[in-house]
Amino acid sequence: MSPSQDPGSFDNKRAAPAGVQSLSPAARRLLRLYHGGSFVFLGLLWVLIGIPSLWALRVDLGRLFDHFTWTGLRYALFYRPGWPTLGLLLCISFTMGILIAQSRYELCGLYPMERVMLEQQVRWILSFPVRHPLRRWLLRTPGSGD
Repeated sequence: MSPSQDPGSFDNKRAAPAGVQSLSPAARRLLRLYHGGSFVFLGLLWVLIGIPSLWALRVDLGRLFDHFTWTGLRYALFYRPGWPTLGLLLCISFTMGILIAQSRYELCGLYPMERVMLEQQVRWILSFPVRHPLRRWLLRTPGSGD
């Protein structure tokens, strides 16, 4: 180890999760696209469904902020069911699912079957015509400025 490298530096501690090292660069880019896409989907879900649901429940939520009781929460969400309650539960469940999946990926890495599936999907995308945007994005080199 050279004297300029600090063994406790952030660069040395921030290694890729297990299993990602064995992926091809195109599969790593596809995995990054999946992860980014899941958070974009989650943001759109909250903007399109979560915020209107919270707005429809604003009277009950205001009452809960003033005088919180578990009975009041149960009444607001379950005894007056409707689209706002279902929308809010949908947003919360998708948020929890995506956060748990991302945590598992960060802590444990990819399962071997996930690595195989990613490589198969990359081969399938590379069979697309040369002008296809997804194929061009997977094959793009980092310094190309594309």
